[in-house]
Amino acid sequence: MPESRFLSQSMNWIRLFLALALWPGVWATGRCFAGLLRSAAATPTFPWWAASCFGAGWAAAGLAYLYLPKPRDLYVLGHELTHALAVWLSGGKVHSLQVGGKGGRVVSDRTSAWITLAPYILPLYPFLAGILWLAGLQAWPRLIDFHLPFLAIWGAVWGYHYAFTLDLLRTRQPDFLVYGRIFSLTVIALSNLLLATGLIWSFFRPIPFSLLITELGRNWVWVYTQGVHSISGLLLRYLPPPA
Repeated sequence: MPESRFLSQSMNWIRLFLALALWPGVWATGRCFAGLLRSAAATPTFPWWAASCFGAGWAAAGLAYLYLPKPRDLYVLGHELTHALAVWLSGGKVHSLQVGGKGGRVVSDRTSAWITLAPYILPLYPFLAGILWLAGLQAWPRLIDFHLPFLAIWGAVWGYHYAFTLDLLRTRQPDFLVYGRIFSLTVIALSNLLLATGLIWSFFRPIPFSLLITELGRNWVWVYTQGVHSISGLLLRYLPPPA
């Protein structure tokens, strides 16, 4: 119907403008994340060996993804389970879940941007691995002696997650087309930067949480203020003077 088509097109334009408006916020969040990481690395107690093991596992996963057979079935299973988890967290009901070598599908009673983009925002396998490790430490405290091998494995799990995610970003993945590619990629980028910032703070806590929130807000205000200042300067420079 013409009305529904007009509404759909209007929503597409609104999401596009919202995505463009969020780009400075993505940059600001990236600045905050980089600053937090520098603060953590500058502390005398920074665990360089642990970070190296994690990074080595991540790099190994990236190389394995490029040169070895990919565990695609396992990724598709986690991908669809994340869709289903997002439906449940939204109070919905999953009617069916299908997984195959060429892709999967979840049929539910509702959909939203959160449900559609959840696999790119919520890293299911890394979270599950972390939860299992913490549960194991509660049951067998001496597992802490094996924290370096665990961090290498955990880094590999994270590496595979992001290798699959980045590989999908360059395709015409249906998840990105439902709400618009630019909107979807903007939400994914911002969500992952916020997640990374939260994880870095929770692991190392180089600054108080209140200061982290203050710095994040300050970065957002600075970036948007600079943007308004730049646009105002361009308008004053190129607009014709009043008659």
